[in-house]
Amino acid sequence: MSENSITRRASYGPSSPEVGSRGASTRNKIVEVSLDLFAEVGFFNTSVEAIAKAADISRATLYQYFPGKDEIFLELLEECGRALFRVARRIGPLGPTEVGFDNLNWWLGEWSWVFDKYSTMFVQWTQVAASDTAVRPEITRFIEGYNKRISERLATSGIEGIDPDAGAMMMTAIVHRMNLFIHTGRAYGRDTQSVVDAVSVFIQLVLFPETPPEVLNSLSLRTSGTGSIDMPEPPNTQGLSTQDRVAGLSKRAVKTVETLVEAGAIQFREKGYHRTSVDDIVEQAGFARGTFYKYFSEKQDLLVALSVEATGCAIEQAERVRKIDPMAEDDTELREWLVGFSRYITRYAGSIDVWSERNSGNDMVVDLGTYGQARMDDALLAVVTSRKRDYPFDPVMAALIFRALVGRVPQASQELPEPLSQDDFVSLLVACIKRGFFSHAT
Repeated sequence: MSENSITRRASYGPSSPEVGSRGASTRNKIVEVSLDLFAEVGFFNTSVEAIAKAADISRATLYQYFPGKDEIFLELLEECGRALFRVARRIGPLGPTEVGFDNLNWWLGEWSWVFDKYSTMFVQWTQVAASDTAVRPEITRFIEGYNKRISERLATSGIEGIDPDAGAMMMTAIVHRMNLFIHTGRAYGRDTQSVVDAVSVFIQLVLFPETPPEVLNSLSLRTSGTGSIDMPEPPNTQGLSTQDRVAGLSKRAVKTVETLVEAGAIQFREKGYHRTSVDDIVEQAGFARGTFYKYFSEKQDLLVALSVEATGCAIEQAERVRKIDPMAEDDTELREWLVGFSRYITRYAGSIDVWSERNSGNDMVVDLGTYGQARMDDALLAVVTSRKRDYPFDPVMAALIFRALVGRVPQASQELPEPLSQDDFVSLLVACIKRGFFSHAT
């Protein structure tokens, strides 16, 4: 029986007078097991049947409470959203003082506590938002509402040199990405409090670069003054790159493979990897389905080819930034690198999202992402350690924050109600880099 053939009674929503205690218990159980399944296999790999089975109910019973898994995700999103808004309402005054810095550190700590409690939702929502589900506009609405509240707080704090709306977007992007690193095991062994403290120093200096070093030293922060990036072995990609796949083929065949790879990059970026089908790729490329399978065994095989390409580009970008002095009076070279890096992020957004969430189901994709990002972190570590500081500073976390900044903010800037121009988001990135990493640096 298809899902469309099921006759559904009126939904037992949380405010329904008919739900009763038994119904409330069933509804809560559906939500709880869904959260567990989203964490275990991911939103896109979780079926309504699996949720019903885990909740020990029939699929028809589940439909009495929710039209589908999108609505379950939305209820969980609403729940964690309420928790975040409660934290936002409790933040005290911000500023370049001990009280202001303490309030920021507390706020970020509470933010991370909410992230920890609802980590599954936050880890999943980038992929969900990138797809064409009913959830996407609600995630957009949630982010816009939360950014608005933060922006209002920043505007009353007297920040200068950074627009409050842009500052709020930056903060949300950085905190989300850093918490994502924690919950996917990529914070280089730092615990949550250590990450919160490192982010606190960075954001404090971005917002209030005039903050005296003694204020930054006023809290007992968990920061480390030294560190290095654990560099994994480079994956063996022999035979997996696009170049390897087209070796010996005719010019026409080479063009066909390149067109399929380009189509895959576009579809993964626009719809998300999990919502993209082979049919979507071949339609984008203008080929028949059989043409795809002549060169790739499955969609995941194309993701591997794209990941090899993306990793190579990440290494090139890493070697470029290693040679840049971000505090040079002429910042043309830094700006050019930021433009190039944002183009890299845009082209490979679908693959990078899979790296970030580690949910492709393919070890080679995970290994490629881990290696490429480690090479970038190592280069950014060299950049941030080019100056000395007299305040708490964790160089490894600074490198990770740097990557979160340049990797997420350009994309987030395009999700604003009034998207930033390229010049504007590059100027924002330059200001964040100089203020957040090099204020008081010598």
